[in-house]
Amino acid sequence: MCERKTRILPRAAGLLYPRRCVMCDRLLERDVSMVCRQCRPEIQFITGPTCYRCGRPLEHDTDLYCAGCGIHPRLFLGGFAPFVYDGPVKEAMIRLKYSHRAEYAQFFAQAMYVFGKQFLKQTKPQALIPVPVHRERRILRGYNQAELLAEQLSYITGIPVMKDSIRRVKGTAPQKELGIRQRRKNLSGAFQTAGRRKLPERILIVDDIFTTGSTADAVTAVLLRAGAQKVYFACAAIAAQK
Repeated sequence: MCERKTRILPRAAGLLYPRRCVMCDRLLERDVSMVCRQCRPEIQFITGPTCYRCGRPLEHDTDLYCAGCGIHPRLFLGGFAPFVYDGPVKEAMIRLKYSHRAEYAQFFAQAMYVFGKQFLKQTKPQALIPVPVHRERRILRGYNQAELLAEQLSYITGIPVMKDSIRRVKGTAPQKELGIRQRRKNLSGAFQTAGRRKLPERILIVDDIFTTGSTADAVTAVLLRAGAQKVYFACAAIAAQK
């Protein structure tokens, strides 16, 4: 039953939500899929040198790590995002998160797969775990955007989603309003494992946006304490290096 539900996910999404361009939010023509003809030239994957640990674009070819990963020890082993969190992509992510554009998840999950195919082949994650949102925030938004991305990525890759393995037990201030030290403090004790299901050795955390890496590290810490051995992450977009 679960497998059947997963296979019909994209079709069901198309029936539930009007088809709109992910980049500009205009209604799509029948023969156009996810991105309108005007916006297609604006879509570009991250290119050039990227941080060895988080996949953030680097300014210089000689750099191995971004400023954040160079200064702060990371608990996750690596990760990637196909897009920089800026311009039309940023606007699309905001609509996905706050404006009930759940159908956007299909496009971003496909982009994550196309961009990260080699990464997934090398790391061989055995489960996808979406970053959970607090119960009150989920009620307000109507869904968890990270969970939508994980379900769509699971549909493409066949990697199972373990969405009930970790929960957010503390409501936190929005991360975008905080500095990196405040972000870490804000997330302290925010996540806990849930249930008794044994975690696999290799896990891929799925989230919508990677900014400082504080959330990925906080979730990784919980998963490692619960028995995971290797934790990676995948996001739809990553903030540029400041």
